Amino acid sequence: MPMQQIFDSKYVKPEVDIWAMAASLYQMLTGTTPRYFPEDSDIWEVVSTTQPTPIRDRNNSIPEKIAEVIDSALKDDESELHFKTAAEFKQALMTCYGN
Repeated sequence: MPMQQIFDSKYVKPEVDIWAMAASLYQMLTGTTPRYFPEDSDIWEVVSTTQPTPIRDRNNSIPEKIAEVIDSALKDDESELHFKTAAEFKQALMTCYGN
């Protein structure tokens, strides 16, 4: 989950779903979650204090353009997320394939 769901869960916007889609793609491509959760760690603390690991750090065979889009979608802070709509995220992914 992105930080926004911890800090402002009552007022999260639809873009948290785009973050979740990017996290799902990340998991499918790497077999692991975007953030590292040490054993016995406090999940809320990890989410609120760390950024996702760049996807190519987990699987360097992922094409750079796709990695850039996924990493951009997963960058979060307390204020906002990169992609605001699913269409915007889709378009960024499609440009990776020349569409």
